[in-house]
Parts: sequence; C-alpha cells; structure tokens
Amino acid sequence: MGVVALGFALLGQDATAKLSYDVRAADEGITYITVSGSFEADDDLSLFRDKAVSSHAIFVGFDSGGGNVSKALELGRLIRSLGLSTLAVRSAECSSACSLSFLGGVGRFAEPGSIGVHKSSFSDTKGMDVEAAVAAVQRQTADVITYMNEMGVDPGLLQLTLRYDSNDMRYLSSSEMTEFRVTTMSYQEVLELEAKSPSRKAPAANAEARKEAQPLSEDSPLLQIPIPRNGIVQDDTGAAPLKTSRNMSAKTIATFPNGSELTIGKSIGDWYRVSIGKKSGYMRQTSVWVREFEENRFGKQYIQILVDPSLKTAIQLAKGANPPMAVHLTVQGRYALTVKDAYDKNIAPLVYQHLIGSKKIPLGATITHGNNYVCEICCGVSAATAE
Repeated sequence: MGVVALGFALLGQDATAKLSYDVRAADEGITYITVSGSFEADDDLSLFRDKAVSSHAIFVGFDSGGGNVSKALELGRLIRSLGLSTLAVRSAECSSACSLSFLGGVGRFAEPGSIGVHKSSFSDTKGMDVEAAVAAVQRQTADVITYMNEMGVDPGLLQLTLRYDSNDMRYLSSSEMTEFRVTTMSYQEVLELEAKSPSRKAPAANAEARKEAQPLSEDSPLLQIPIPRNGIVQDDTGAAPLKTSRNMSAKTIATFPNGSELTIGKSIGDWYRVSIGKKSGYMRQTSVWVREFEENRFGKQYIQILVDPSLKTAIQLAKGANPPMAVHLTVQGRYALTVKDAYDKNIAPLVYQHLIGSKKIPLGATITHGNNYVCEICCGVSAATAE
C-alpha cells in the first residue's frame, strides 16, 4: 500500500474535544496512529508515546483543527524523537497548531490543501497587561521559529502564516510545501512513485515445477526448491543488463526494464541463463523474480537483516524478535532473516530509517526485492526440521 493509499485509510476519523490517539493498520500491515481532536494545554502525551511504542507505528496522521501551540510543539518533538513520519490528507484536516505537530515527522507527506495555517490567536494572553501580552507573543513566536529550524523547515513559512488572521485559514499548495520544506517529498513525486509501482498480481506457483523439485539437503528434506523456468526482470535500479557471461564486467547484450518477461534455461551459481525475446545471455539472480517460487510479492521490498547457512540459527533469531521477523529459504540453500512485512518501494526506506533510528535492526541491514527468496518458512517449520 503506497503513501497515497495509506493516506486515504486515514479518512473517517471523528474529531473530538481533546486529543485522542487511534492505532490502526493499513492493508500491508503498516501500523499508524491518527491524532484527532483539539490540542489542549493539559493533554497527556505519554498516552501517545505508549501507543506509538507498543504498536510499532510508522506513520502519524491527523484530524485536527488545531488548539494550544505549545502542546502542538511538544507533540511534534515527541514524533521526531520516536522517528515517526507524518501524513496529511484533505479529508482529514490538519490546520492551525496541528500543522506544527505535522512538521515533527522524519518523513512528511501531504496532499495539496491538507495543511492549513494562520496567525495564532494567543488566547492565553487574555487578562494580561499590554507589556506582558506582547512579551508572551514574542516568546511564542521565538519558540515557533526555533522549532521550525529544529525540524528543517524554512522559517519563512511563519511569515506566510502571519498574513492570515486567526479567523481565516490559508491552505498550502504543493509548491509552497516544497518551497518551505513542509514536506520531504512533493505530492507529484509521490504520485509518480505510485504510478511506477507494479500493479500486476503475482501468479501462483507452478504445480508442475513443484513436482520436479529436488530436495535442498539431507538435513532438511521438507524444504524444496522448485526448478526456476519463468521470471520477470525486477532490479533495484529499474532495469537489468543481459550479459555474455557470468560476470558484471562482461559485455552487455542489452538492458531490459523491470517487468520484462523472460524464460530461465539454467541456474549457475548466482546467475541464470535466460532468454528475453530473441536474445539470450546471463542475468544475476538478484535481478530476476521467479514465477515458480512462492514469494509472490512482485514489486515489494524486504528489509533483510542477514543471511545464515543454518536454518536452526535463523529460526532462533526470528523467534521472539521485535519487530517480528521472517525466515526465507533462498535459491542458494541459505536462510535470509528479514522484517516480517514487505513494502512498496516508497515505503521501505521510511520503515528502514525508522528501525535503524530506533536501533531495532543493525546498521548492516539492507533493502532488497528478495528475488532469490524461494519461500517464507519461519516460523511454521517444525523444530524437528530445524535440527
């Protein structure tokens, strides 16, 4: 599920008088929190922290018309400290003080017209004499400028904000969000990434190929690798070269874009002998998604922690892991340990960044399409099989 689709999942949240936090899961299992209601000075943000930590949330969405500026700044800093990203959509407004909390996201994504800004009303200055009220306004303005600098946002946004009275509202365009660094990726870039994401559903594993499968090893007779015969080009760069021999420095016969259909003649080491149209040559296994394999997540990416030759070791590492882990049999007969879920290309880096920042995965973890993954075996494999 892409960023735009995830945004639409935020719709239908009812705003309440004070802040409330609703934990939800998108189609891909991505957990997010919707912050609804009005920001009040006495809101207990520890409730937000507890839900974010316990749910392993990745995104924060909003349905709020604003409220107390100081509390909005506090929530924004908390969002940043937890390494969360923020998302805003037009049908679930984030305006006034809420826009400040939105800026706390490590990654920030918003539909045009979903972020509303205006001059603060400074209701807390009621009853003060003029000198004290002016000092309070100046302190709050300085706090907002400091906060914007902390979050990597152009303080020029405040100048735009001050042009609109508290009883008015100015909704930011996509170009303004980019100009003032309100978002970390423009809405157009999000749409382009969505359009490039393959929509083709992965076909079921070939039954005939499974019948011809050979045992992986004597130690694990239940784990079998189907004979690869058909595939699709799927490379991190968007295209893969067809080589004259099994060497990346060999002459390139042609380069084929992702989605190109191919037939596999033979598997040799880390390479396949393939045919694409009338051309034949060698292509790296990491650039080929194989139809006969059961990892039917074409177009998705995994966060790989490590590859181990021992099934038992891989399963032991996966069990009880936080975040949840999965073990995949690879075509080389080894075992890849990954974060349980697979993600769209534009989501995977955000999840990766969040997990690295929170030190839940090692720095050596990588993002991969998992083309050489045969099937997910953890943790449905019995203990006896792992011996």
